[in-house]
Amino acid sequence: MQIAIIGAAYTGLKAAAFLKAQGHTITVTTTRDSRVDELQKVADHVVVMKGSDTDKMQQLLEGQDIVLMTVAGGMVEKDGKPFLDPDLYRDAYVGTAESLRSALPSASGVKQVIFTSSLNAYGDGGGADEITETTPSNPQGPFQSVYVETEDILSALQSDNLNVAIYRTGTIYGPTREFANEAKNIAGQSIPFDGKSDIMIVHRDDVVRALAFGIEHELAGMYNVFNDSTESKEEFFTQVCEREGLEPINWLGLSPGPRNVSNKKLKDAGFSYADPKSERESEDLLA
Repeated sequence: MQIAIIGAAYTGLKAAAFLKAQGHTITVTTTRDSRVDELQKVADHVVVMKGSDTDKMQQLLEGQDIVLMTVAGGMVEKDGKPFLDPDLYRDAYVGTAESLRSALPSASGVKQVIFTSSLNAYGDGGGADEITETTPSNPQGPFQSVYVETEDILSALQSDNLNVAIYRTGTIYGPTREFANEAKNIAGQSIPFDGKSDIMIVHRDDVVRALAFGIEHELAGMYNVFNDSTESKEEFFTQVCEREGLEPINWLGLSPGPRNVSNKKLKDAGFSYADPKSERESEDLLA
């Protein structure tokens, strides 16, 4: 199949390599010319474009069967430090979704769109005893609202001829994104997040495997994508800090997160996690 991957950062890059190895023809996008050489190693075609550019989106979709939207954006440098620009962030997600919506009518060959969203779209889950894919979104801030707005645009495209799947993923870890590295950045600090909320994590390669599974099984609808680790953020990172000899983290809980979130729906569809208990964080699970 012809597969377009919009956004080839950590997850999209690995998805391109994996799906190409399976025999699919892969086109990836990037916003930076400097990444073309890198991406040509894992894809058949590389397109430099912003996702919100409708003209280039129409060109990208020509001849495609599947579109994977694995965008990540909005990060810039301000005063020598990384800064998440809210306008650029919204353009990367909502702008790309709007561009895709505009371009799809002239791309009749596209049969499926899968968007890797975030479990943050649930916000605090509205206090529900259990959070499933039918639990209403309850974003607690502008960045979370961006996910919901993007999901709404794409979900409305579902039709008899087009399947749209939304993957609400947990925090993605894997090679170069090990927990020890994250813990070192926040050890001994007070951070605003809710330590009592579910850890909700998933190996990068399990996200890639879920994308391939979704393509194979022509999935549509909403799916929570995270593994079977059941600790809270506070419990999980306390173990990491103790193992690494780091100071504990002070969780301020200023931004309530979801609890008792279910990952059952995707597993009921037949998917199984290669790293269900977060024990293989440094491994390439697709090698």
